[in-house]
Amino acid sequence: MKTTGTDAGSTSAAAVASPEPAGTDAGPAPTAAVAPPRGSGTERPGPQPVLTDGLVRLRALNATDLDAVVVACGDPDTQRWTSVPSPYLREHAEYFVLDFAPQQWRTGAGLVWAICGPDDRYAGNMDLRISKSDPGRGNVGFHCAPWARGQGWTSVALGLACRWGFETLGLARIEWRAFAGNDASRRVAEKVGFTYEGVQRSRLVHRGERKDGWVGSILPGEVRLPPQR
Repeated sequence: MKTTGTDAGSTSAAAVASPEPAGTDAGPAPTAAVAPPRGSGTERPGPQPVLTDGLVRLRALNATDLDAVVVACGDPDTQRWTSVPSPYLREHAEYFVLDFAPQQWRTGAGLVWAICGPDDRYAGNMDLRISKSDPGRGNVGFHCAPWARGQGWTSVALGLACRWGFETLGLARIEWRAFAGNDASRRVAEKVGFTYEGVQRSRLVHRGERKDGWVGSILPGEVRLPPQR
């Protein structure tokens, strides 16, 4: 559920201690209950926005998603490519869904959305985090639940989140990072318009071991929303 974010914090799905990596389909990860990162200090009024292309929908996480989050974060691919806790317990999901995610919106640190299809069932996470040192820069993290893979929903969700970040927040650059070798994540990012910028050696940490990381970026005007399948 998350992909990383240098100084933008780093958490997803449960509360991560280190700011890093990459979700199954694309990018981030949940972790264990830890104090959430500080945001920009800007309080956001009103409810978190809902984004949709008419099929894929991004909405705020809620208590009905808890069981699905636990199952999705226990998936072997999610465990391999993200920094979610292992084993992933219900208490991790409760912190992430009920505390961490809402606080990101309230404090202006970023947004955590549930990716949903037409039935509104939880199908993964999409995170957009804002840099604490540079409010014009964001980074994304995401993961797709195993039952929703292969439908192209994550790419659409990523496009919706990036477009909103540029048009509504006025971001100048959005970054993507993943563990080197996470080809699925890279395909999702490039399909939306991200430019691959290279390998950062020993950049990310996964369960105590340093790993090489891939990095890419997208700028205003470059977002492509993939067609519906």
